[in-house]
Amino acid sequence: MHLLFLNYEFPPVGGGAAYASLATARELVSMGHRVDFLTTATPYAESDAEIDGVRVFRVRSYRRGIHESGIGGALSFIVCAMSRLRAIARRTRYDACHYYFGLPTGLLTRLPGPHQYCPYVISLRGSDVPGYDPGLQWQHRLLLPVTRRIWRGAHRVVANSHYLRSLAIASAPDVVIDVISNGAAAPDTSPVRQETRTDVRVLAVSRLIARKGLDVLIRALASVRSADLSIDIAGDGPCDAALRRLATACGVANRVRFHGFVNRAGLSSLYARADIFVQVSNVESCSMALLEAMAAGLPIVATKVGGNTELIQEGLNGLLIEPGSVNDLSGALLALALDRPRRQRFAAANSSLAQARFSWRTVSRRYEAIFQEAVQASASSTIR
Repeated sequence: MHLLFLNYEFPPVGGGAAYASLATARELVSMGHRVDFLTTATPYAESDAEIDGVRVFRVRSYRRGIHESGIGGALSFIVCAMSRLRAIARRTRYDACHYYFGLPTGLLTRLPGPHQYCPYVISLRGSDVPGYDPGLQWQHRLLLPVTRRIWRGAHRVVANSHYLRSLAIASAPDVVIDVISNGAAAPDTSPVRQETRTDVRVLAVSRLIARKGLDVLIRALASVRSADLSIDIAGDGPCDAALRRLATACGVANRVRFHGFVNRAGLSSLYARADIFVQVSNVESCSMALLEAMAAGLPIVATKVGGNTELIQEGLNGLLIEPGSVNDLSGALLALALDRPRRQRFAAANSSLAQARFSWRTVSRRYEAIFQEAVQASASSTIR
């Protein structure tokens, strides 16, 4: 098959969906398919390129930051991508198109052009689903009729967790929605755990925004004074300065390392040196960072929200806590810090689980089946 992927975010710009879309495209190429990718230019790559067999077409668009586009930035991608999509679709007859995010990327399905004759699949990621992000409530109310048209026109709509699927069905009960989680690859770097150190390092990989709950993590660290704990925070965002001030105010600035934006090689090193991974969001669909931590063989502490509960089974591969609870989080961190055998059991379970259920090959085979079904359905309707 010859497939066209579309995403307004592309590594290193954006969050987990950027890496998920590229990883899936690469895997499908390795499985013998051809994949083109229409996306935004980044400060690191402005021209078209080929990445591991994936042809990448880039258009310029506005962004506030590497992990933040804003409404204006998202819409600017649609405006800039319109003519490029038409030109690409005129030159190449694609078997199926894959749009990451119903909004904004899915808006391209409503615009006239040769791409409209191609069956398409929509991947829902979180912020594009009404009810997921309270900060986008009025935008989703305004665009709900458009959202429903985009979903109803798709051959299939795919959510990355059962939690996200339930949110989506509440807005469009007549749409059939599948669930395919994100995947994860084991990091390139071998673990360097506590065998060579006396301290316990806690890792968080996240955009620095309010709903990620990193303020709770810093407060929890401040309340745990009987264990030699420190935190590594990888990521950037608008809350960076406020979180640094909080660490200072709580008296733990010397125990919190802010790494800012970290590339994939740097993340592999952080995963390898960590002893515990924390994911403390107030809302989450299917965390790529959490899956990567599982693949890296880390025990997990995660909030009992959204897709986290589909990845972490209490007492088997991690601990689940209530979102926003400093006491719950500090208690969980202390319990794992003082119980190395338990950390090792959780770590082994996560490695096995990531390999068995969350490899990119497993994810891509499920998408492959959907694309093949779309091609067959399109051929049948053409014959009729």
